[in-house]
Amino acid sequence: MRFVADAMLGKLARWLRIIGYDTEYLPSAGDDELISAAEGGGRLLLTRDSELFRRAVRRGVPAILIKSTTIVGELSEIARTLGLKPSGETRCPLCNELLVEGGEGQGVPARGEIWECPRCRKFYWHGTHWLKINETLEASGLR
Repeated sequence: MRFVADAMLGKLARWLRIIGYDTEYLPSAGDDELISAAEGGGRLLLTRDSELFRRAVRRGVPAILIKSTTIVGELSEIARTLGLKPSGETRCPLCNELLVEGGEGQGVPARGEIWECPRCRKFYWHGTHWLKINETLEASGLR
């Protein structure tokens, strides 16, 4: 499943990438551009804008109107509506590229698994923030 998120859902886009879903985030795109991106890319449009949602549906573009204003609520809505679960892969939360295992970055802890983004060259690992990530996923029904 692939998504495109509007300007109001940047945090949701990052979280969907973390759990492995290809999610375009187009914060400066207008309504027509968002609808075209969803339509042309075979993506589901995620929006909090009811008018954008109606326009997409009228054009036959699959869309979900997100009503929650918290990340746990947003993830819960998607999980309930689509039966979404983490995909088993992880994408870079910044640029959406699939992460690759391995690599040694400057300032990256030498213990545990390390993932690198081949596009933006950022490194990721299970640091102290991992507990908070898991708590958020559990609270939203994704774990």
